[in-house]
Parts: sequence; C-alpha cells; structure tokens
Amino acid sequence: MGRPGLWCLILLLPAVPALSAPKTDVVILENGDRLTGEVKSLARGKLRFKTDATDTISIEWDKVAYLSSNQNMQVETAEGKRYLGRLQRGEIENQTVVTSRSGLVSLDSQSVSDSADSEASQRQSLDLAYRRLWPNRWMVGGVLSLNRNDELGLDLRTSIGAGGGRILKQSNSMNLSIEGGLLLSRENVSGGLPDEDTWEAFATLRWGWFRYDSPELNLSTQLQLIPNLTASGRIRGEYDISLKWELIEDLFWELSFYDSYDSRPVIPGAEKNDYGVNTSLGWGF
Repeated sequence: MGRPGLWCLILLLPAVPALSAPKTDVVILENGDRLTGEVKSLARGKLRFKTDATDTISIEWDKVAYLSSNQNMQVETAEGKRYLGRLQRGEIENQTVVTSRSGLVSLDSQSVSDSADSEASQRQSLDLAYRRLWPNRWMVGGVLSLNRNDELGLDLRTSIGAGGGRILKQSNSMNLSIEGGLLLSRENVSGGLPDEDTWEAFATLRWGWFRYDSPELNLSTQLQLIPNLTASGRIRGEYDISLKWELIEDLFWELSFYDSYDSRPVIPGAEKNDYGVNTSLGWGF
C-alpha cells in the first residue's frame, strides 16, 4: 500500500452525475458523529454534504475525521498526483484509502474541491473560462471575454483564446496559479472608426487567501498583462483585488479595486487608465 504523504488538498469529483448518485457516502466527524448521504463538493475548506434529513449542509473540513464513498472519485493530492477509485476507511485513524486500478493508496488529511470556473463582473464585462486539469497540477483551457469601457473609448472588445498554466500552490487557505496563451481580439470603437482585429498574448497571475472560521475572510487578487502582437509596443493590463469580510453571521461586507490600462488606446485622446473602487453589503443564505 503506497503512502504519497500528507495531503494539503485533494480533488474529489463523482464519475457519474450527482443527480443519479446514491446517498451512501459516509462522513465521520472528529467528535464521533456519523452522517450518511452524498458528497457534493468541498471549496475553501468547507465540505458540502447532502443527507435526506438535512438537505445540503456545510461542514468545516478540520472537523472531519474521514470520508468514504462507493462512488468512483477522482482524487488529486497537493503534489499533483491523481487517483480514480472508491474511498474506504484506512487502518490508521484519520486515514482514507483509495481503491484504484493500480491498487490501494492511503492518504491523510484530505479536502475536496469542485472545478467549475467562470466569472462575470459589473464593469460592463463578461469573462468565461474553461479549464481542464492534467497531472501534476498542469491545466489547459479556453477563454471568451466581452468588454465595454467608455473611458478607454471602447464600445466592445470581443476576445477568444486558448492557453495553459499551472496551479503553483493549493491548500485549505490559499490558491496560487499562473496561466498564459494567445488571444484573437476584435475591437469595436466609438467615433466611427473601423473595427480592428489583433493578435495578443496574455499572462495571468491569480492568488487567493481565505478563512472559513467566523468571521469568514476572503482576499483575492488577479494581475493580467496582455501585449499586442499585431501592434508592436501596445500593451494592456488588468488588475483586480477584492476583500470580503463577514461582519456578523452570514452578513458580508465587500471592498474591491480595479484598474484597466491600455498604453495605446484605439481612440486618440482617450484615457489610458480606468480605475475605481466598489463596496457592497450582502447576506448569505
């Protein structure tokens, strides 16, 4: 039985659709409580688990002693190794065994995460991304982006591209990743100027830190550099940072800052920077 070492993070995804999965997964908590139901996901240190009696509930991961499931699960360790199989209780306390085609593999301190990734902002922009994970935390994918910015003289920029990257670090409190690739962009500009098609490269750095203990705290930031390959010397940049803080139970305050930069705006005399601060108050339920 192999032991690849202590997990900081694993990825568990059912190999069959969640609607058809039997509710036979078992969670045992550190205090000895036992729950039988269905694993939904674990993100940012909280396990989402559905039972007939409670529907879907959130469980803080450091309160979980072990997890078992008869479903085929994809398991990823913090080192990037992946296994596909069923989860069983190990012979050692707080240990889970993956029954895979290659044999039995024992792992400790697991966590679960879903892999959906799409994002929309309120700056008259829409960014959709698809990512496929590969061994050792490598990933490939595609992106579609729609942006409008009056300050930069831009009626609509449509960008479609593909690339790859790597998750540099992942744990129950932090994520760090880097990506790069190529974009084909069409810019529809104001002032009656003709549309312009250009090739661009992009490099993106993402970092996030989060705490699920009350008061919950979530700090995330993203920096993207986009040099233009068609118009030499032109470079764009996007920077976002946001802080989400739980004031009282389920009541959140969020503060965010953004900056969009274009070294050579398509409209002569347009601003090179568009930046601002947003704040909001929300209730989670």
